[in-house]
Amino acid sequence: MTFQTSRSDIVVEFCDECGSIMFPSTDGAGIGVKKVLRCKCGAIKPIDQNDDSYRIKTKIEHSLREEITSTVDIIEWKEKNLKSTIKNFKCSRCGYDKAQLETRQTRSADEGMTHFIICLKCGKMIKIGS
Repeated sequence: MTFQTSRSDIVVEFCDECGSIMFPSTDGAGIGVKKVLRCKCGAIKPIDQNDDSYRIKTKIEHSLREEITSTVDIIEWKEKNLKSTIKNFKCSRCGYDKAQLETRQTRSADEGMTHFIICLKCGKMIKIGS
């Protein structure tokens, strides 16, 4: 089964046995390597060897913009962009002065919510209220 998307360069193959998406792979090693489509159920479907629409890569490529280089960059970004929702807060673990309030339903629905103060630097959670 084949599915053609609105973009003409994307073709998705589905397994005839289980209906799952089939992924490009190689069959064998060495000189006689052939491109095939493999399914998680173990089914294999051959691909025309002259068809260049399927490329098999082992390296995932993405832009440097999506890459975080260090924890210093993360902390600097937090300093500039995150605003504290709690006034007069100082974390007992790391001394950071910004935190957020989070509410979770930790027990049954007929009981009150549980409130947590979470440090925006180290993630320490302090339970307040019920």
